[in-house]
Amino acid sequence: MKITCCIHSLSGGGAERVMAGLANDLFCRGHDVSLVTYFADDARSLSIEPGVLRACLNLDVTGQTENRTSPRSGIDRIRQIRSRITTLAKVIERQSPDVVLSFCDRMNLDVLLALRGRGLPVMVCERSDPASQGLGLVWNWMRSRLYRQATTVVALTPTAKDYLRRFSNHVIVIPSAIKTPTSYSNREIACANRTIVAAGRLESEKGFDRLIAAFARATQGHPDWKLVLYGDGSLRRQLQRQATELGINDRFEMPGWVRPLQPHLAEATIFCLSSHYEGFPSVLLESMSLGVPSISVDCESGPREIIDHGRNAWLVENETPALAAGIRYLIDHAETRESLGHHGREIIERFGWDKMVDRYETALARISSSTADAPSGANRTERPPGV
Repeated sequence: MKITCCIHSLSGGGAERVMAGLANDLFCRGHDVSLVTYFADDARSLSIEPGVLRACLNLDVTGQTENRTSPRSGIDRIRQIRSRITTLAKVIERQSPDVVLSFCDRMNLDVLLALRGRGLPVMVCERSDPASQGLGLVWNWMRSRLYRQATTVVALTPTAKDYLRRFSNHVIVIPSAIKTPTSYSNREIACANRTIVAAGRLESEKGFDRLIAAFARATQGHPDWKLVLYGDGSLRRQLQRQATELGINDRFEMPGWVRPLQPHLAEATIFCLSSHYEGFPSVLLESMSLGVPSISVDCESGPREIIDHGRNAWLVENETPALAAGIRYLIDHAETRESLGHHGREIIERFGWDKMVDRYETALARISSSTADAPSGANRTERPPGV
C-alpha cells in the first residue's frame, strides 16, 4: 500500500511516539509510507526511517506560517484555516496514497476537510478521551459532522468507541501498545533512588498540580523521597511555584523532554499517572513493561483497561487525597510495591507492539482495497521525490 500518515508534529508524548513507530514499522513491512506534519522536525523529534518520505508544512494549528503574527480578526483566522486546508490537500494529493491515516482530533478534522469529495479512504484515530477532550464549540460541531465522512474511526478503548458511535457507524477499537524492552529496571538501584517519576505535557489535563500536592502530603515523614516530572508545557512556572510553596522545591525536578525516556523511567522507584483524563497512556504501559511499580488515578478512559488493581499496578480514585494515600502506601509497603512491578511486566502479553501494528495494517488494507476500483484511484500519478 501507499500510505500517507498525518499528525501535527513528531515532538511530544504518546501519540507522537505511536505514530512514529507505526510509520517506521509499516515501511519496514514493505509499504510505501509518507509522513506529513505541520511542524518541522527539531532536536526533540522522534527518529524516522530514511525511506519514509517526510513532508513538514511549517504551519501552526491556526494555519499561519512560523514567521507570521497571530491573526487579528475572525476573517483572518478563517483565511488561515482555508490556507492550511488547501496546503494539506495539495501535499496529500501529490503523494497519491491508497489510504490516509491521521492521528489526533484537530489533525483528523483538517485531513477530512482537505479530502472532502476526493474519493480517498481515510482512517482517523482519536488519541485521547473524546468525551473529555473538548475542541471548542465550533470544532466539536465539526467533529460530529466530519467523522461521518471517515472510512474508519479508531478509538483506544470501548468507552471511547461508545462515545464516537454517535458520529460514525464505522468505529473500531485498537488500543495503544508497547515494544518489549531490551532491558528492565534494576530494582535494587531504583529502590535506593527513592524517586517518584511522572511524564507528559505540562498541561492541566495531566494533573501534575495534584500530583505535586499528593507527593508533598504522602512524603511528610519521608523527606528523602523526590519527585521528577519529565516533559514540558505552559504550566512549568506554575508547577515550580507550587512546589516552592509546599516546601518540596529541593526534592522536585523538571528536566524537560528527554529522549529516550525509557532509561529514566527504569530508574524510578515508583511511576505515577495523575491525569484527569487519558486516551490509552503509553507511558503507563512503558513503565509497567520495565518492571517499575506503577500507580494511577482511575481517570476517564485508559488506566482501568490496563491495570489489574493490586496485581500489576495500583489504581486509586480520581482525586488528590486518594492519590496521596496510594503513594504513601507504596512507599511504606515495599514488598507489595515490588510485586506490582514484577507482574507489571506481563503487560506486554496483552498490549504487544506487533499485535497493534498487525491490526492497523489489516484495517488499512481492508479500507484501501474497498476503494481500489474507485475512479479517484484509476489514474494516480507517481508522487514527487519530496515536498
